Amino acid sequence: MTLQWRVLRLRRKIERLRAEGADQAKIDAAMAKIKAVNKERRKVPSVDPMDPNFKRLRYCRYADDFLIGIIGSKREAHEIMASVERFLTEVLKLTVSPEKSGVHAASTGVIFLGYRISTYTSYGAGRKSNRKGPAGRTWRVVRRPTSGNVSLRVPRNKVTEFCKRHGYGILAKKNGRHRPQFRDSSDWETVTAYNSEFRGFANYYSFADDVKNALGLLELVVIRSLEKTLAMRHRTTRARTRRRLKKGTDYEINFIVHGEPRSLKLWLLKHLTQTFWTSPIVDNVTRGAWWAQRPNDLIDRLSARECEACGDTSGPFEMHHFRRFRDQRGGLAAVRKRSGWRRKTIVLCPSCRLTATSGREKTHAESRVH
Repeated sequence: MTLQWRVLRLRRKIERLRAEGADQAKIDAAMAKIKAVNKERRKVPSVDPMDPNFKRLRYCRYADDFLIGIIGSKREAHEIMASVERFLTEVLKLTVSPEKSGVHAASTGVIFLGYRISTYTSYGAGRKSNRKGPAGRTWRVVRRPTSGNVSLRVPRNKVTEFCKRHGYGILAKKNGRHRPQFRDSSDWETVTAYNSEFRGFANYYSFADDVKNALGLLELVVIRSLEKTLAMRHRTTRARTRRRLKKGTDYEINFIVHGEPRSLKLWLLKHLTQTFWTSPIVDNVTRGAWWAQRPNDLIDRLSARECEACGDTSGPFEMHHFRRFRDQRGGLAAVRKRSGWRRKTIVLCPSCRLTATSGREKTHAESRVH
């Protein structure tokens, strides 16, 4: 707000100087000050991230690993961590790993499930956005910086470990090595193995913002390793193998199956489709849990052969409950649940089930049961 008032005062000063017919040099000097203040103002975030009246917490868990992100001070982060440790130790009787646990600055980042998660500030130098006004008027303004942007990145050590584990070569030197385990394998088996390994690793990091940049050097080493491996098998040079494999921007091998020509391409990063997580739901209900929560037992429905209301035999069928579990009030939850298992059910087709649940018509089957 202080910077905004400085700009306003300078603009009023310029208007006054123009009205007085002042020298153009004084006006230009005031304009230069406005430009400098605006440049400084664009570096200031629009909100205070440490506002005591605004708190936010984000929680993400996978198996026994979880990550908590908060908007707040370092002291508050330590208080939350202490509360979580007490709950895990005293209530759940679990031990917290001191090597994997700790409080980290969001800008520094932390490794979670193989990803480096950190925040950054986007200053957007030179980038502009369209703004719309009344009467269809539009103009372009310079974007203000945004802080606290969450970024998912590929850790360099994970790429190095993957390259070393599979024996592709030395990543830092861009040097590919031949792999002796494929000496007696066919070209198809070798390329298929390379595709499976590299594609699986890249797909795991498809959520990362820098996946293609981070794995670009690995892709080069994989290509050179494949060339040397096939050259070793055919007892030729890597240059000749490269000319045989290179097809434009792709690498592929050709072979014959039942007299028909086939080809198999080497999987590259250009074939990767980056994944963007758009669903706000993290803990999706699995198929097994979804069936367990349904009011109809799956085995009963599969065993049904005839609708007890209209006699339809074409199916499908559903189990209709006359004594609903939610209508049984009072008593212990366990007793209510057992009584819910024993409540009356009949087999109905979807049409009769809709009529029974809506209360529009009382079927013969309901009358018989009552």
